[in-house]
Amino acid sequence: MYEEDIEHALRARKYNAIRADERELINAIAYDTTGIIKRHPRLYYSEEFIAELQEHDINVCEPDEENDDGWTFTLPPMYWEE
Repeated sequence: MYEEDIEHALRARKYNAIRADERELINAIAYDTTGIIKRHPRLYYSEEFIAELQEHDINVCEPDEENDDGWTFTLPPMYWEE
């Protein structure tokens, strides 16, 4: 029983961390002026979130572990053109 509680708490913590990363990225998209957003490679996003971004024509490049490159999100012009 105790072990299940720990596993549940760890899953909840991971879920909350992913959602926080996603909220931060949405905020960055809202205020971006360059069309390219880069994020640390150790941030995590759910598959559903990535799919939703791609459905809205946001190009998503996942981190490259060999080069330690982070996430890169390229926005279509409608998101950042004035």
